[in-house]
Order: sequence, then structure tokens, then C-alpha cells
Amino acid sequence: DPDSELCRWRSGRVEEASVELTEVLEAAQHWWAVSGGAFHPGAAQLRARWLRAEAEQRLPAATELDVLAERLRELPYHCAAGIVVRTGDCSGLDLNAIAKGYIVDRGVAAAGAVAGVVDVLVNAGGDLRHIGDQSLRVGVEDPRQPGGAPLQVVEVGEGALATSGPVHRGFRVGRHWYGHVLDPRTGRPVAGRPSTTVRAPDAMTADALATVAGVLDWPTAAAIVSASPAAGCLVVDESDEVLTCGAW
Repeated sequence: DPDSELCRWRSGRVEEASVELTEVLEAAQHWWAVSGGAFHPGAAQLRARWLRAEAEQRLPAATELDVLAERLRELPYHCAAGIVVRTGDCSGLDLNAIAKGYIVDRGVAAAGAVAGVVDVLVNAGGDLRHIGDQSLRVGVEDPRQPGGAPLQVVEVGEGALATSGPVHRGFRVGRHWYGHVLDPRTGRPVAGRPSTTVRAPDAMTADALATVAGVLDWPTAAAIVSASPAAGCLVVDESDEVLTCGAW
């Protein structure tokens, strides 16, 4: 929506970001720093290039991807003390890897604030949050058998789950399928990680960590997830091994 606050802010039509937009931009900056750039809120141009590759049925040149990745070495904005300042070209900001979780959290908070409501579940296609005294049983899809028996069933009380992986979203170029999770450090789709699921106290954290853990190598990802309060992770790696860490 060209009239949304995000579009107006990133184009410079609005100078001061709202409290809500600032909160998401601050969180994105945090995860970018923690992940060493594996999470980046400005990868819209990179995604657009892979969408064009699919439309043209021709892979991008390695040199072109290197140039796009080089542009993502830094953030084009900086947050401090609740103030956001653009420091570069923000036209490529999309916040897709974190904003859905934020929206889920806002929806849960709004519903939970209604008198008489004792239990709330919001499931937004891969980002789920629940509050209330009840405990839910949630099946994690097995990427090797989409739609079949779940990989695991987990109990979710007060908390969130987010899953990321290439099974349902990606780019088909010729006979090859490339997952939609792109490594902003290289410009290439991530390979060897069929599924990454994170549980965390809130959906925005789970959303961001699912991307972080889905891009980084497992030891690094496991260390970051385990260091996040009450967070845990389950992944399926390229050899079909199921790995877990943290508060899974």
C-alpha cells in the first residue's frame, strides 16, 4: 500500500516513525546485529531479483548477486532512544521477516483485552501465538511429508511458534526449486535447511529467530536461540537429521 506508513517513511514522505513502526525497526536492528547480518530487513531488492529470475527462467549472475549482497552489508537506518534516523536508501525495507509476528502479537493483545475473553489463538500461516490457561497441541509439519503426519507435536501454553522453510514458498527456475529464504550476506537462497521452527514468548521474536536460525549454520544458530530467553528451536537439516536446542 503506497499510502501505508512504512511506504511513506521509507520514501522520505514522513520523517518521524510512529511508536509501532519504531518498535519493529528497533527489533529488526537488534536481530540484524545479533545475527551478524544473517537477518536483514532490507532484502526487498534481493527478493525482487529472484522473482525476476523465476519470471525470466534465468538465474542471476554471480557478480550481480555479489553486488546486491554488498549493498546489504549495513542497515540504511539507525535506532537509538526511540528515535529512527534514515542513514541510507530505505526503499528496500520490507520487514517481512518480522512484521507478521508483530501483527500477530498485536492481534492477540487486542483480543485478550476484551472483557470476558479467557483464551486467544492467532494463527497467521506459520506464525502462531496463544494466551490463556489452556494448553494447545500443535503439530509441526514434516518437510519430507508435507500435509502428512507431523514431525513433532508440541504443547504450547502462553507463547508463540514460527516456522520457516522452502517447502511451500520459493522460486522455480528451470527444473530447480530454490527456497524463499535468502541469505543477505551472499544473495543466494539458503540450502540444506528444509525446516526451521522456533518457539518463543512472543510471535515477533519467534518470527525473527526462525529466519535467523534458518540462515545460519546450526552451531551458530543454536547458540543465538539458546541465549534468547525462553526460546527453543527444532530444525531438519540437509541429511534429514532432526536437531533441537534451547527451551524446545
